[in-house]
Amino acid sequence: MKRGIPWGIIVLLALWCLLSFPKLIDPLYLPTPVAVLREFWASVSSGLLPRHAAATVYRLVVGFSAGALVGIPVGLLMGYSKRVYSALEALIEVLRAIPVIALFPLFLIFFGLGDRSKFIVAAWSSSLVILINTMYGVQHSSTVRRMVARSLKASEWQIFWKVVLPDALPEILVGLRTGVSIALIVVLMTEMFLGTQKGIGQMIYNAHLMYDTPTMYVGIIASGVVGYGLNLLLLTAQRKVIHWKGDFQNE
Repeated sequence: MKRGIPWGIIVLLALWCLLSFPKLIDPLYLPTPVAVLREFWASVSSGLLPRHAAATVYRLVVGFSAGALVGIPVGLLMGYSKRVYSALEALIEVLRAIPVIALFPLFLIFFGLGDRSKFIVAAWSSSLVILINTMYGVQHSSTVRRMVARSLKASEWQIFWKVVLPDALPEILVGLRTGVSIALIVVLMTEMFLGTQKGIGQMIYNAHLMYDTPTMYVGIIASGVVGYGLNLLLLTAQRKVIHWKGDFQNE
């Protein structure tokens, strides 16, 4: 895939330099890129940033994987079976309407302050997004192709495997990409407020309390890099799995 010049990043960096070097904004709020880069190197050299990043990625991968293992099968069932959809639709809509942050106290009561609560929160938030995308992907599969398959005496399993699932894959993978982003946000929030010694969220929060702005920016940038990296992995998988869709960025 051909990639163009990342003008968005270039413009953002230029604006950052224009505002920070002349100190148009107080360095307490906006340190220079040089100061942040210096702190980034110090954090990497000391092993501090890798330890925090590894803890966050671990929680994210476990929680997101659990969410996908629940969301995809339930979404497939709801999308394919009208009975299952009718039975679960109201429940899913109610659960979707509850902000995940409102469930933090409940998860703390049941799962404590350890990693289990962070896994569950990430799994919960990502599974609903993945479920909805999967369900709509199945429901939007081609009716004509289903009818043709039935006219050729294909079984329901063959129709599902050969027709419905390929049609649903694009929306399933979009759901996975959205779900991993939401899971990362939730993991960072739990690291800030549910108590932990390691994690990018804890790094950002501690730096904020100490007015250590360069370290806070390092944590923010690190979280963006983690999210971008995981999204890029899923995007690469998406192009491999649904290669027949093509790639608009190559056009």
